[in-house]
Amino acid sequence: MLFCFSFSFHQKAQDSISVKFKKKEKFWLIPDYTKAQFAGNIGLASIGIGYKVIHKTLFTELLYGYVPESVSEANPVHLITLKNTFTILNKDLGKGYTFSPITGLTTTLETGNNSFLKVPDVYPDDYYITNAVHFTLFIGALLHKGFFSDQLFKGIDFYIEVGTVDTYLWYALTTKEVNFGDVFSSSIGMNFYF
Repeated sequence: MLFCFSFSFHQKAQDSISVKFKKKEKFWLIPDYTKAQFAGNIGLASIGIGYKVIHKTLFTELLYGYVPESVSEANPVHLITLKNTFTILNKDLGKGYTFSPITGLTTTLETGNNSFLKVPDVYPDDYYITNAVHFTLFIGALLHKGFFSDQLFKGIDFYIEVGTVDTYLWYALTTKEVNFGDVFSSSIGMNFYF
């Protein structure tokens, strides 16, 4: 009887310890990673948060981008971007490294006074279109490094992209004044997973 009581007490103590240290599920609104990007038609520099929507396939990010007056040669530009990145395949390179060709689409809203959602009345009807919202198409490559020990970050991505804005592509296809090669820009960035 003493043996049964001792075993029962020991089992309950182990159960309470395992419950006590059980890993908590993350609330869905908490992002999976943070992002920092240089260039790429969403600001000279942009920062934001990201979510793994479909594991290792679809990543969605909300970013704030900024272009200073010295670069824009006008008023500073403030941009809010929703970015969707798709991995085409994931190639395991060993030692925690994964290589992925990527492609994606962004939707960007310029919130400053350099653009307009409704064409001002000073312009003739049907002469201009709104210029506050843009879409960007891009392709690129991503290198992911996963960390196996319990560190501050679970992993890090380094990536490069080449893309174009919808209006730039439209002008390149419909006018002779804009060269097709001039409408593309590149970007580099990092994602920090936690």
